[in-house]
Amino acid sequence: MTVLFYRWAGDASPPRTEKPNGVTVRVWRPSEQGLPPPGSRGRASNWVWWAFEALGLFAEPGFTELTLWRDGRRLHRQIATPRWCRFPFMGRGDLQLGDLRTEPEARGQGLARAAIAEALRLARHADQVWYLVDARNAASVRLAESAGFQLHGVGRRTRPLGLHAAGRFRLDRT
Repeated sequence: MTVLFYRWAGDASPPRTEKPNGVTVRVWRPSEQGLPPPGSRGRASNWVWWAFEALGLFAEPGFTELTLWRDGRRLHRQIATPRWCRFPFMGRGDLQLGDLRTEPEARGQGLARAAIAEALRLARHADQVWYLVDARNAASVRLAESAGFQLHGVGRRTRPLGLHAAGRFRLDRT
């Protein structure tokens, strides 16, 4: 899989995006709030992220789950992870936005772009913010570019012994 490595410099201003009507933002940071909150507990990965934070497996504290809600329904979810073994190209003070998902019935409402703008606002302390995209995912490429990310390079995801979970993202060329 070819991966596009987009980067946002920490000194730039987040894109101006209005949050859609009736949408609320929820932020969970295990380093500040502990265990996953209701609405996030159902995701097994959130327990893993909580454990990573508790065990100090990230280069810096700062794992964040950002969700957008309307009328008690989660419409969008994304995470920001500090540097860890899966992202060896990152600097110690960097964050990586990933695992973005907008529910199918909520797509086309600007939720992902609004969530990225909020994530960038929350990450204003980061040296750089990265956004990695499968080169075949045209919608995600458009999202990264419309949110102001600049293409930094091209790389791949490794799968040692065919294991997806053991993979790392390698930046091959800038």
